[in-house]
Amino acid sequence: MTYQLRPEEDAGGSVLSVFCDVRARMPFVPALFKALASDPAALELAWLQARALYDDPRAAQAGSRLVPLARPHLAYRPSRAVRAAVAPFAAELPSLLLVVTSLGLSLEGTHPLRSPPPARLPDPEPLPETPVPEPKEEHPLYDDIRAVYGTEHVPSMYKALAAGRLLAEPWGQVGPFLAAPEGRKLVADVEAAADSEARAFPEYAFFAAASARSVLGQFQRALPRNLVFAMAATSS
Repeated sequence: MTYQLRPEEDAGGSVLSVFCDVRARMPFVPALFKALASDPAALELAWLQARALYDDPRAAQAGSRLVPLARPHLAYRPSRAVRAAVAPFAAELPSLLLVVTSLGLSLEGTHPLRSPPPARLPDPEPLPETPVPEPKEEHPLYDDIRAVYGTEHVPSMYKALAAGRLLAEPWGQVGPFLAAPEGRKLVADVEAAADSEARAFPEYAFFAAASARSVLGQFQRALPRNLVFAMAATSS
């Protein structure tokens, strides 16, 4: 699958139906689902598994247990503007990390595949304007972020910060930590915790789109790092 992000405003047909269902549960469509939108069938299966987790109160509790583990306890105290820009992502990242880990377990066959539930997606209709800016222009720090993350893409959280001319402050403080051995260890610990939590939901295993493996791998790398960064950038 080619790695591209489908903007919310460019979605149509079944992709728009999925995006409408996503927006019924969160304020914006995460980049994971925008990236899967080039294969509508894979997107739908991924969303059905994600939706099952989002609608299960136990999964919310599992995600919340990842939050204290991801706090890096740096001396950095972010500005009010940075905290406000990162807050929407910080609220969604624990659940998203659980989702992408669960999708990976299904794709690797760790959990036996189940028949997906009826989709029952809403009729496609225009989406409310997204509160998350995602400028298409490159920022001088994007190459550094890709290098530290080991991904092809720059997460939406950083694009939102760049749109507000806020990226240099938090990346200058948290980026070196993510690149350092102690940061890599914390990321590995968060990944292990997410794996343990996701294994508790074997009944939600619908995703088997092998063509999406490379795209999913990008987000498996990015999301634990995103959560660590978001916890640092929303500390007070």
